[in-house]
Amino acid sequence: MTDYAYLVHLLYCAVHDTQPQEKPEEVSFKSVLEYGKLHEVANIAYLSVEKLKNKPEAEILNEWKLYYYFSVQRDMRQKEAYENIISLLHENGIRTLEAQGTVTKTLYPSPELRMMSDIDFIIDRENLKRTGELMCSLGYDIEENKTDEIDVKKENGQIIEFHSEFFSEKIYGRRERFSKAINSPFSHAKPDGDNELKYNLDDTYFYLYSILHILKHFETAGCGIRRILDIYYLKKALSDRIDGAYINGVIDSYGFRENTDLLFALEGEWFEGKPSSKDLSEVAVKVFESLNHGTRNVFAQNEVHQDIFEGVKFARLKRIITFIFPKKERVCLNYPECRERGYSTVTCWFYRLYRKLTEGRIKAGFEYIRILLKK
Repeated sequence: MTDYAYLVHLLYCAVHDTQPQEKPEEVSFKSVLEYGKLHEVANIAYLSVEKLKNKPEAEILNEWKLYYYFSVQRDMRQKEAYENIISLLHENGIRTLEAQGTVTKTLYPSPELRMMSDIDFIIDRENLKRTGELMCSLGYDIEENKTDEIDVKKENGQIIEFHSEFFSEKIYGRRERFSKAINSPFSHAKPDGDNELKYNLDDTYFYLYSILHILKHFETAGCGIRRILDIYYLKKALSDRIDGAYINGVIDSYGFRENTDLLFALEGEWFEGKPSSKDLSEVAVKVFESLNHGTRNVFAQNEVHQDIFEGVKFARLKRIITFIFPKKERVCLNYPECRERGYSTVTCWFYRLYRKLTEGRIKAGFEYIRILLKK
């Protein structure tokens, strides 16, 4: 907690361009750097580290500096990939909409500060197959091919995701409310003045989607520090340009209020210097444990705790049984070849076990069960 608290302090000082406090004796610069990397905010923290009188030892400081330059390099590479992709799609009459990192990073003081793991586009569903073919022509390989999404990857690690909805229609149960709260992306967007195939979201819907997207991560596998910082810049840039009454209505109507208030309180405490009347220690630890994209452990904890809250009997046992013997549709979602080959439910279970064995993921499965049993 101490190392993480100092990381948040460095980020606050970088955001507000103020002089950071010197490192407390009990804090490890190495740990702060590693946590910063895991949350993809070490590059921002470096701006504060540079101002310290007592800087980290040369080896750690150099590693920190290299990570900062890595974030700049990644931004340049992603911009180049973005321009090539957007041009190719528009040349082929495919309209596009952006609602994630490529837009969020424009709200930061400098776009390279907001790191992206991948590039996301929204396109019409009928264009998914054609888009996959076009991406293959650019040297990408198809990683995921679903009815409402296609993901591609290059050998250099560049990942591009194409969605046809804000939230997948396949999410079910307690997470159905995300797709019900906001859908039909292009109906909330208008063509760019310079390009009729490039659509831009209305500020209100971009803000609403961004908050719901963060909440979806928080409620499933967790969200890290970077997404809490996103809230700060979303509020700073868009608060005066959005329909707050509409957004609050959606948040209240679909059961997002409690977690929205928690995350906004945490953002206020961390990045606006607004102490909260709530005890935020539990949610802070959850954010720290989630790393940048969430973890299976946090996912397991979230699922079980929500089951127990909803009064599900034998919640932990039921989750374990469901994990070992999932529904056929769930297996087919992760392994589409099962559907294509017409496997029965039992055959799907054996195929899934075979894949986990060959991919070396059995140990992770046992760890998942251990977390489910943990109180």
